[in-house]
Amino acid sequence: MSATIAALAAGGSIAASARTDLPDRTPRDVLEMVAAHEVEGFSGRLTASVELGLPQLPVEAVRDAEAQDTGAVDARLAELLALVPGTHEARVFADGHDRSRLQLLDGAEEKNLIRNDEELWFYDSVEDRAVHATVPRDGAGHGEASDPWRRDGALPTPERIAERVLDRAEVHSTVTVEEGTADSGRDAYTLRLDPRTDQTLVDSVLVDVDAQTGMPVGIEVRAVGQDEPAVSVAFTEFTPGAPDAGLFDFEPPAGATVEEQTLPDCGQRSDAAGAREDVNREPVSGDRARGEVIGEGWEAVVVMPAGTGPGELAGSALLDELAVEVEGGRVLSTPLLNVLLADDGRVLAGPVPQHRLLEVAAAGTGEE
Repeated sequence: MSATIAALAAGGSIAASARTDLPDRTPRDVLEMVAAHEVEGFSGRLTASVELGLPQLPVEAVRDAEAQDTGAVDARLAELLALVPGTHEARVFADGHDRSRLQLLDGAEEKNLIRNDEELWFYDSVEDRAVHATVPRDGAGHGEASDPWRRDGALPTPERIAERVLDRAEVHSTVTVEEGTADSGRDAYTLRLDPRTDQTLVDSVLVDVDAQTGMPVGIEVRAVGQDEPAVSVAFTEFTPGAPDAGLFDFEPPAGATVEEQTLPDCGQRSDAAGAREDVNREPVSGDRARGEVIGEGWEAVVVMPAGTGPGELAGSALLDELAVEVEGGRVLSTPLLNVLLADDGRVLAGPVPQHRLLEVAAAGTGEE
């Protein structure tokens, strides 16, 4: 589900804004461009927004949750609600799989997430706090498969989100293509995906594909019945090619608080990632998630067992104020995602109508 949520962010429409003289390409041609592109080095500026209808809590609410000891789950949820909605900007730099930098910009505040080969750094300028960790390198755990910064969304670029959205796109969607100019100002093909089912909250997905490189440079998700995008991420500036190597060097400022952390060996993650590819009622394996995906494509529902991962949300007092009581549990609804906190402790989530979550939950208990 994190990937789904993680798959959320950027303001404004990325639909083709101006016609340009590009070679004609079919949807299959453009999908093959994306699959074959080899851009590993680039720099750019991202504008991202999430408008899911969730209440935006002030930072003070997060601090109150922590100060009143309402529990770690409530504190994390308050922080999510405070930071996710709205529009955000970031600068992104990447050079291969082992060097990346994400600068989150919010007025005078800046947060940096940096990977330089084995070294990982996070720095918060407001708190003047740095966190350092080293990526394990022991054979199977080395490389892109074990890289949490590149593979699982620490660089929330359109490319990373599009990887999941475009997988088997033609199987579950009607795909069309237009020519135009992306938000970055570069010539692009715009893929439009329209789900072939009415059992989803997703109305359409637009993906801007850079005409020169084949790299996705913008993605926009629209929810059924909504005029504005629910989720979008787009480069407003994009330059292919390796950035200056010095951008990946980092030393904490004098006087900053530095915390050392130890990362687990991720050597088995490639197996877990492979298990996630099968969305046909197969269990999700791996240490980070123990769940089941029911259904395929836009109708897929993730079911998490009680007491594991997101199952902890069932005990959130803050969530009690946001969720609506239904038969069999509570539902947190947004235009693009519904989450069911079942009475038996399971958590079900997906970009589907509420009735589908209830049907899947009932089927899991043997009820009709």
